[in-house]
Amino acid sequence: MPSTITPLPHLAMLRAHGPQAADLLQAQLTQSVQNWPEKTARMAAMCTPQGRMLADFLLWREADGAIAMLLDATLAEATLKRLRMFILRLQCKLDDATPERALFGLLLPQGEAPAGLPCPAAPWSLLREAGLCVVRLADAPGLRRLLLVAESPEVRSAAAQWVATMAAGSTEAWSLGEIRAGIGHVTAATAQQFVPQMLNYEALGAVDFKKGCYPGQEIVARTQYRGTIKRRTYRLLSPTALAPGDEIVHSADPAQPCGLVVNAAPAETGWEALAELKITAATEPGSLHAGTADGPALRLATLPYILPPQD
Repeated sequence: MPSTITPLPHLAMLRAHGPQAADLLQAQLTQSVQNWPEKTARMAAMCTPQGRMLADFLLWREADGAIAMLLDATLAEATLKRLRMFILRLQCKLDDATPERALFGLLLPQGEAPAGLPCPAAPWSLLREAGLCVVRLADAPGLRRLLLVAESPEVRSAAAQWVATMAAGSTEAWSLGEIRAGIGHVTAATAQQFVPQMLNYEALGAVDFKKGCYPGQEIVARTQYRGTIKRRTYRLLSPTALAPGDEIVHSADPAQPCGLVVNAAPAETGWEALAELKITAATEPGSLHAGTADGPALRLATLPYILPPQD
């Protein structure tokens, strides 16, 4: 497939800035934002006191030291409001920077370099050049994925030229790349449904078990260390359309759902999805179905990483 570029209107970017911005986020997120290696990005989640994910983020530092927070646009307003509740006397501010940035997703076949653009060498690293920040995300099989963030007015105005010189992509293709990379994201349809481990977030490096307290930390840590992880996220193939929040049923227990769709996108044939499932439903005999026991049959597919062993 050729390289493709697409705007990402389904995403929003919050910005935490000021002398104590890192202190605020350190106390609210599953990820450490202190002693942060330079030129790296990292994933994080924000949870309720019960350990349920309210939102997830891709974090990176901007040129002025502010912390950028990329998340699903359906959650931006509520997330901004919640985080502002905890500023109190801290010297920091939180803003929705989406109108001031232009966000693009670039999909590249493995081994191909983006013409005229910097390309970070490894996943979760970034490069910045003349008002453009390029974050390399986790690869999907056969595919490199780059997030382009136009930080200056000049680069934002030139963004149309990038689109004109590359094959146009789609938000569906970008979402499919996320699914094949095995990275699930919370949306308004699934907020407060998952503990981070249910989305494999500790396997993706989005949970720092050595950092200080944050809302839900006790639940997240107990789930990890007491071996109580009973649900995981898996990749599924479907002959019909799926949507976040759709229920999944196992043939051995048709009276109740065994999981929920996290994210879904159309593929070359049918649909692909990430779904949070009972581990037993994914590993024991029987079949998975969308919605009801007589709904479309779903097939398990591989993830590009290995899940931690269960106790």
